[in-house]
Amino acid sequence: MTTRHFFNKTLVLRGLAVVLWIASSVLALLALHGAVDVTATIYAAFWAEGGLYGDAYGGAVALRQIVVLFGSLIVVATIIGGLEYSLRHFNTPSLWRLFARILGVEAGILLLAAMF
Repeated sequence: MTTRHFFNKTLVLRGLAVVLWIASSVLALLALHGAVDVTATIYAAFWAEGGLYGDAYGGAVALRQIVVLFGSLIVVATIIGGLEYSLRHFNTPSLWRLFARILGVEAGILLLAAMF
């Protein structure tokens, strides 16, 4: 008996697409947090003379809020866009490439945040 009889291929692929979409959604939120921290660290290193408190605190807070605003728009677009794209292009190579690209970018942002 082959595995073809045990598993419905379409059901397994749909489950994989759902798991990848959930993973990319959760990682997008974590990557946003990492991007905000990296931005604050770079601001502190170059424009705040090494510390975020004092005269540069207001600028750091404003920069952080701007990054959160635009980053959250990108996260929402990634979550909703990924769901819509996976519903319309199910089981095509372009769907798997999209998930690979999204997860690669998110992993890169998280690795960058881990280095800081």
